[in-house]
Amino acid sequence: GVQTCALPISGAGGLLTVPQALQLALQAAVLMDPEDVLLEQSAGLRLASDLLVPQDQPATARAMMDGFAVACEVSGDQVSEQAVFAVVETITAGLVPQRVLLPGEAARIMTGAMVPGGAMCVVPVERTVLQSVAAEGVDGDLGIERVRIGREYLKPSAHILPAGSLARRGEILLPTGTQIRAQHIALLAEHGFARVPVRRRVEAAVLATGNELVHHSETPQQGCIRNSNAPMLQAQLTAAGAIPRMLKTAQDSLDSLRGQIQRGLRSDVLLLTGGVSAGILDLVPQVLREAGVQQILHGIRMKPGKPLYVGVLQQAGRQCLVFGLPGNPVSSLACFELFVRPVLERMSGRGVVVPVRAALVRGFTVRGDRTLCQPVQLRVSEGQLLAEPVSWTSSADLKSASDANGMAIFEPEHGEYGAGELVQVISWNGWF
Repeated sequence: GVQTCALPISGAGGLLTVPQALQLALQAAVLMDPEDVLLEQSAGLRLASDLLVPQDQPATARAMMDGFAVACEVSGDQVSEQAVFAVVETITAGLVPQRVLLPGEAARIMTGAMVPGGAMCVVPVERTVLQSVAAEGVDGDLGIERVRIGREYLKPSAHILPAGSLARRGEILLPTGTQIRAQHIALLAEHGFARVPVRRRVEAAVLATGNELVHHSETPQQGCIRNSNAPMLQAQLTAAGAIPRMLKTAQDSLDSLRGQIQRGLRSDVLLLTGGVSAGILDLVPQVLREAGVQQILHGIRMKPGKPLYVGVLQQAGRQCLVFGLPGNPVSSLACFELFVRPVLERMSGRGVVVPVRAALVRGFTVRGDRTLCQPVQLRVSEGQLLAEPVSWTSSADLKSASDANGMAIFEPEHGEYGAGELVQVISWNGWF
């Protein structure tokens, strides 16, 4: 079952800082249950346990070049700059060598093929010269193929991948928490993992609230607006590896909110947008409280995003973590990236994330007394990550925010930020 924990509730006096709010939200995150999935279905998920190397890799020595596997040099004239070997076998990938090479013998070999016993090294084909001479004591023109090789290319172990050199049995192949990417799937396939233990995906319900909202495909009547937050959150959840579950928009009434919130509380996470501020129709906190949701925090010293609500419902051995996001679209976007995404990653098994910093392209002044999440354009120039603030007017200004691909975190206590100064940034494109 899921893990549960006792949670502190923010006090009534003063707003929480962003780090305080993030810490409380992360404390409420619980790991998703482990499950075994087919390797082909594991991309993007995180390992629920260490995976160990089942056998040495490679199991036997392998050739790293097309060429000739040769035994030690032939005896005789050591003054000669070249040595001659009798070619006694051809070994292609997938074949098992049929003999152990004796001194003066060689085997034609292909990349990836098993190296025969007795081989000192593999010499690339372009470093060799083939010749054929009549076989003594044999009638006809039957020839024995021989290969001539310069002695400077006869280097012990050259172009041989030794057995066990890539991985030893019992070593950790991939550690707990690894997010499985294409290269990991190739590695696991190579080692024979048909199924892998992962943390299951987080299911997150999305509930937009507000009498003024209409579907984004509709033409709004006077006083109404299109619902932009729900499809935005759906996209953000998908990018974060969660499973979005979209709920019907709730009206600003207790009955409408109660029904939809009860449906949303069946998921691992419930994201509400709108209805968490201080207006007369901001009824979400009341309905959540009636449903048994324990408030963790409500209100943070941040712009945009001050009304953020976080709570948790714990009952019958399961938990639903609730985020009440502000209705203004950029506020909702910023709160998701700063609070919801880290919680989703923690629930999926990701460890501690180190903040990313970028150099400011130009100076910047913070106005007001709240932490500012400023949309920026992130880019890399000459190996350095740069952040350029975009012209942005308010938390309703989606057009300006769409010119950005991330946000920078500015603190009012810092004072004037100078060009070239490093600031914490969050990518909206999933770079970090």
